[in-house]
Formats: sequence, C-alpha cells, structure tokens
Amino acid sequence: MVRRLPGALLAVALALAAAPAPAQEAPFRILNEERLLRESLYGQAVLAELREAERELETENERIAADLAAEERALTEARADLTPEEFRARADEFDRRVEAIRAERNALNLELTRRSEAAAARFFDETLPILLQMMTEEGLVALLRPDALIIGADWLDMTDQVIERLDEALGDQTPPEVSPPDEN
Repeated sequence: MVRRLPGALLAVALALAAAPAPAQEAPFRILNEERLLRESLYGQAVLAELREAERELETENERIAADLAAEERALTEARADLTPEEFRARADEFDRRVEAIRAERNALNLELTRRSEAAAARFFDETLPILLQMMTEEGLVALLRPDALIIGADWLDMTDQVIERLDEALGDQTPPEVSPPDEN
C-alpha cells in the first residue's frame, strides 16, 4: 500500500528541500551515475567508442541480410529449372547457412553487450579514485543514487561537481580498449 504524506507535511518537506542548507553538510551526497557517464568528457569518449562498434556490427548485419535476400531470390528463381530433390537440397543447405549466420550474429551481439558492460565498469573504476577523493574532502561517508532518496535538497546532488572534476582529471582521452571478461 502506498502512503501519501499529508498535504501540510508535504508542503513543509518540499520547502525544506528547496531551501538552501545553512552549512550544506550531510554525511552523504547524491550521484547520478548515468549522467556522469553520459555527460563527462571521458564518459562520452567511452560511449562514442561503443556506438562506433554498434554501427559497424549493424552495417555488417545489413550487408549480410541483403546478401542472403539476394541468394534466396536467386534460389526461388532457379526452382523452375531444378528437380524437387535438387531444390529441396539447396533450400535445406541455405536454411542451415542462415541458421549458422544467425547464431554467429547473435554471438557477436552478445559479445558487444559484454564489451559495453566491461567499458562501463572500467569507466567507474577510473572514476572511483576521484569519487573517493571528493568524499574525503567533503567528509562524506556515502554516495547514494538518486533513486535511493525519497526527498532531499538539490544541493545534495554532486553530479555536476564530479563531472567537472572528472573532466579536469581525464578529459576526453581515448579510453583503453576494453575486452569483455572471459566466461571461464
């Protein structure tokens, strides 16, 4: 069951959240990791590399699909000149190749997903020392995700400051090549 705050209590809570804090001190702050990845220069470089790999895979998939469609048309056109057995044998071979290609392409898509996850993990590994330093400077004991907070003051969100610090430290340097972890 969802509980609602009474109207007066909600108004007070919203007023307190919007009001500047006198000392702006809290043992925790809020960090939007998605924004950090998407808006920092280094995060944008990581994402650009992944988008390029996605484009390459998509282009290759489109080329293969066009080749297979042309091959299927040619097989259909040749049907009139083939015995039913010859056509069935060629059609079965074509189907086996299509299934093998589909399996290969699915494996490549899975590989790209793993690579994306590994790149995001690497990004946050690179960011961790900066986050720890900022936590120490501000005397923080925790960073929370925005979805962990029910209500809070805007000043609790330190995402913009982390983006600035990350941009200063790492800029838009080319991220190292990321390979997905082995499944073994």
